[in-house]
Amino acid sequence: MILVRVPDPAAARLQALLPPVRRAPRVPPAPLRRLRPLARVMALVTGRVTGSGPPAIFTTLGRHPRLFRGWLLYSAHLMPFGTLPRRDAELVILRVAWQCGAAYEWWHHVPLALRAGLSPDEIAAAAGKPPATGLSERQRVLAAITDELIAQRALSDDTWRAARLALTEREVIELCLLIGHYQGLAAAIGGLGIQLEDNV
Repeated sequence: MILVRVPDPAAARLQALLPPVRRAPRVPPAPLRRLRPLARVMALVTGRVTGSGPPAIFTTLGRHPRLFRGWLLYSAHLMPFGTLPRRDAELVILRVAWQCGAAYEWWHHVPLALRAGLSPDEIAAAAGKPPATGLSERQRVLAAITDELIAQRALSDDTWRAARLALTEREVIELCLLIGHYQGLAAAIGGLGIQLEDNV
């Protein structure tokens, strides 16, 4: 069965907050037939679930099969199979994408965040500087942690105290790794010139 993607006006409005810069990819996505089975299956399944076709992140990183396997396993441990609630993870990913100017991540994760239960106001607040309105106290702590780690690669004592009040030990470990992972992914996307798919 082929899923037909119905445009979501709320998602489109939020995605437009961070417009992509279109250019030729530096490493072009591989044709599906040239990918190893894991990358090919993941690209096809993800494309069907999202209704956007095979994601360029999979068809590009899939050109390096050994790294792709390790990256996929690590990514899955953080999201969607992490200990942080999915709403928290999506908010943090959006904040990283916004702070890094990573339109690819932003455009892909806005619909995921809506599906995870974040409201359009919460998603718009992730694009604020700082995101003071529209977020709960816990969400403001998550955003503050994200901003400090991106800017300084460290947390102030005040932010650490707020983190420990809001999060369990496992959650705070996972949160720091999630932020670092998506910041690194933003760098890889920018460096390789991975472009948004035409039908996203």
